[in-house]
Amino acid sequence: MPDLSAFFQPKSVAVLGASERPGSMGAVVTTNLKDAGFEGRIYGVNLKDYDRVFGFPCYRYVRQIPDPVDLALICLPPETILRVLPQLGRKGIKAAIILTGGLSRRLAVEQKRRNQRIEELARELNIRILGPHCLGVLVPDAKLNASFAHLNAEPGRSAYVGHSAALGSALLDWAGARGIGFSHFLTAGSSADLRISDIVDHLSTDRRVRAILIHLEHIRDANRLLIAMRAAARSKKVLAIRTQVQDKLPPGLIDRRAVDDEFFARAGVLQVDSVDGLFSGLEVLSRARPLHRPNLAIVSNGLGPAMLARQQLQTLGGELAPVGTASERLTDLWYADETGYNPAILPANASGDDYVRVLSELEKEHAIGGILVVHGPNRRSDPTEVAKKLLPWVKRSRRLVLTCFLGGVSIGKARQAFDAAGLLNFDSPNDAVEAFFTLAKHEMAQERLRETPTSMALGFQPDRDQALQLFRQAEEQKRRYFTWAEARMLMRLYGFQMVDSTFGVDFDRVLERLTHRYFPASLRLVHEAYCYPFAYNETPAERWRGVRIELNSPEELRQARDELEAEKAERFPNSRTLGWGVQPMRRKIDHLQFSLGMTRDESYGPLILFGEGGSRADMLADRQVALPPLNASLARQMILRSHGYQVLAERSDHLEKDLARLTRALKRLSQMVIDLPELAGLEVNILLQPGEELLVLGVAACRGPAQRPALNPYPSELVERIKLKDERSILIRPIRGEDEPQLKAFYGGFDADALRLRFFGSRLNFEHRELATLCQIDYRREMVFVALSEGAIVGEMRLWTDVNTNELEFAIMVLPAFQGTGLAGQLMRKTLEYGRAQGVDQIVADVLAENQPMLGLGKRFGFRVEPDEEGVVRLRLSLQSVKEPVRAV
Repeated sequence: MPDLSAFFQPKSVAVLGASERPGSMGAVVTTNLKDAGFEGRIYGVNLKDYDRVFGFPCYRYVRQIPDPVDLALICLPPETILRVLPQLGRKGIKAAIILTGGLSRRLAVEQKRRNQRIEELARELNIRILGPHCLGVLVPDAKLNASFAHLNAEPGRSAYVGHSAALGSALLDWAGARGIGFSHFLTAGSSADLRISDIVDHLSTDRRVRAILIHLEHIRDANRLLIAMRAAARSKKVLAIRTQVQDKLPPGLIDRRAVDDEFFARAGVLQVDSVDGLFSGLEVLSRARPLHRPNLAIVSNGLGPAMLARQQLQTLGGELAPVGTASERLTDLWYADETGYNPAILPANASGDDYVRVLSELEKEHAIGGILVVHGPNRRSDPTEVAKKLLPWVKRSRRLVLTCFLGGVSIGKARQAFDAAGLLNFDSPNDAVEAFFTLAKHEMAQERLRETPTSMALGFQPDRDQALQLFRQAEEQKRRYFTWAEARMLMRLYGFQMVDSTFGVDFDRVLERLTHRYFPASLRLVHEAYCYPFAYNETPAERWRGVRIELNSPEELRQARDELEAEKAERFPNSRTLGWGVQPMRRKIDHLQFSLGMTRDESYGPLILFGEGGSRADMLADRQVALPPLNASLARQMILRSHGYQVLAERSDHLEKDLARLTRALKRLSQMVIDLPELAGLEVNILLQPGEELLVLGVAACRGPAQRPALNPYPSELVERIKLKDERSILIRPIRGEDEPQLKAFYGGFDADALRLRFFGSRLNFEHRELATLCQIDYRREMVFVALSEGAIVGEMRLWTDVNTNELEFAIMVLPAFQGTGLAGQLMRKTLEYGRAQGVDQIVADVLAENQPMLGLGKRFGFRVEPDEEGVVRLRLSLQSVKEPVRAV
């Protein structure tokens, strides 16, 4: 991909449409560049043949500018945009910002057509284009204000990137009034070419940027955006706010907030719902210590304020921390019986020493996450004295501590002291609890990034080829829906067990096939309208299901048929009847029904659904949402969030076994979604029977255009088995999240010196957070190949794609017992094949000069050795020079 640095560090800028006419876009932009103190060259371009604009040289045409231009700012009428872009290409300009507004905003079709042409020109001319309808770019440290903003941005360490120029302008004003600065500030507008994902990718590699704030209106490539945000969230604070012009719901859902929540949570990003939330969230995340458990202990010198804090925590869905054995050492607390020691209530006259004593006891409890200290002023307790004692303790503590000094007149010095120390201090208990909850949500999102999945197997081998044949059959018959038989076959091919049933077009023939085991029976009239999943309104329990139940004889079945035909003729006169289905009744008091399936969202792609099932359940209210692919841990979390799980926990005698069955069902469904990209919708009603496998009672499915998931599935096509020189068989495959224990054991097989050569520093231990990050990759921008012998990792090749330079960087390790066997060469071969497939230009590695084995391996594969600084050399190989298939050496 082209380097985006020309947008943020240009050495020369041309303003197309530059003018001194007051109020014109060209005048505002040129003035902003000048007032910001931009130190590079500035040129104006205007057909009116000005000699100079605001003191800068001006030309009629871009081609007349005598020097190279890094960045073009387009402030021209909308109808000229498509004509001027080829001129930039001929000049060799690689970056352009379209600041012009009014490009057919009212005519969506015309806007889409124009944006599509801009994107085509960007590719043809090899230009990256920001906009149209964007505010521009501001980089205070570079003294760059290439925008029409009415204010310049103050320097800072947070970057902002959004879609809306109007919101960006207001937000810049809001931040300026509060002294909030930025490292970068820009909006992408309609994103005809350059998208927010591209910008986030670039910012995530900038070490000066500590936080990224994102505003999203539309998402054109959820996969690309999710990868960029996940990469950024591993090293920076990332907060996002989403607004939507259109609020189209995916089929089967009544609220899309859960979909947004799932997307941002899987990205490890904190989602907020207001501009205040964006910046208050940033402030809280920047000042806070790590929160290792998402629960809160409250300490106060008054019951009322403490209970307000607890009530707010419960309202938000937060968790009170258990105080453990600290209660045995804090016997003098007030209201302990009423509060259970949390909140911990001190006397009204509590001193600073009293607070420190209680806090020191709570700090010993490892189960406590954060602590909120609330102090209310009174005649017997001096807030300034309390603050003086508290401040050094809070600064020393490794625990997350939030403080709240209530009042106004008496607590001024206390608040000033905590604010000056950069600690988390709030005006009210509610504000403090909301800040804590922000931290808890962020920590939970980070945990989802680091979570190690279990190794629970699917328990079956799906027949993908036969499933694809079902799709071809429906396509040949020009049907979007699957028939009764096809939908059930699809479920069987993915390991689901179906309830006994028989189906036929001829009702009498169906009756002839029935035996006594079908009674009591249910009868369903199958017609086209209800072959589609989610074919009901907002109240599924009230829909006409075309079913009669508890039928005990063929005579009752015939009577039920007549009734169903009459009702169907009235309700669905235009829906063709396809046949009749009969099933034995399976209802028992200890049987539970669940609804699972998949649907599609226009922005995020396929979604997995789970919740309570059955005719009387409020399925829509209980539907939980997740992005595929799912591992066992994510599937289990999805189940635990549902109301259906609460019912299961009350009734099940073997809860863990039942959870395992449901988890496997969701994993099978997830695999189906990954394998079958044309699956557009699926709704399944399953029955959980004690001690037995799940049974599918009913299923509806439909197909549509192929759609990729937002998250990359495991690239099983890259798995291969090889033989080493000594004939040992080795499996080489991409790493999995559940490989964390094996990876820890692998690193444990090296001595300190070998680890220093690999990690460029002394290493002794690898903790869960780091190991989880090393195992859980996106398979697109980062790839890790592991070599396994008898289930143990014996070699690793780690690869990173630099999206700005289109280079693939690698690092390799092989256990001492497998060195000299050709394994390192096989991993290098795999890397070169992967690099060619990804279309990267070069493969590089930074190596310590003393690492002779690594340097020797690079030389054997044709890498060029480039001396660097401080004992580090760079290996570099241009893939253009590798013409023939690579053989391991």
